[in-house]
Amino acid sequence: MDSFQQNATEAKKQLVIIGSGSQGRMIRNVIENFDIGFSIWGFLDDQYELSTVEEGIHRGPIEMVESLSRDADIYFIVAIGDPENKYEMVQELDLAPERYATIIHPFAYVDPSTYVGYGVYVSANATVMHQGSIGNHTFILAGATLEYETSVADCVLIAANTTISGNVKIKNQVFVGAGSVITQNRCIGSNTIIGASATVLTDVPDYSIAIGTPARMKHKSDEKSAVNKVIKNTANTDIVLKQ
Repeated sequence: MDSFQQNATEAKKQLVIIGSGSQGRMIRNVIENFDIGFSIWGFLDDQYELSTVEEGIHRGPIEMVESLSRDADIYFIVAIGDPENKYEMVQELDLAPERYATIIHPFAYVDPSTYVGYGVYVSANATVMHQGSIGNHTFILAGATLEYETSVADCVLIAANTTISGNVKIKNQVFVGAGSVITQNRCIGSNTIIGASATVLTDVPDYSIAIGTPARMKHKSDEKSAVNKVIKNTANTDIVLKQ
């Protein structure tokens, strides 16, 4: 799916951003500052109880997706940073794949040989090299580098300034923290967190947290919002780990 060629449109499509946090505001900034075929309709978020419009930007509850999806000119993107929460939201929305927008920042590079799914966002100065794949609803943030033949599955977040060396496989619902390094030929298991500035030299099992240089691994608990706790407590992560 060559969805990263999104500029080839005559009329701008309206974009509804699911989630009004930092990820959503980041996408709004791109849409408003670059002509990539979309205009902002607004935000849907559980924090909004009623539908409002201010300076042309709509805000409303998630339940408005049902009515908005009847308009063929409206597209959606799920801007939620925590991969597990994003996955649950995608399941709840139950939209057809073609209703999701893929946004590639004009200052990013995605090699034409790389497969790009739907609901994807690639930020400024990110680089995705040849013969790779980016799964559905995956976000690759500013300055991240994905080298040759790297496969990233669905609902993954690759944070800023990450280096992923060649022939790496990242499974579903993985959070890769800012400034981390994953060396060549590694496999990162599903539902896993790679901590900020970690250096991953070995494969990482499913449901793990990998922290440090070289990265050490512990089993991730079933506690929700583990990603947020690891980000805020990089030096003391036992609160979300099982020994």
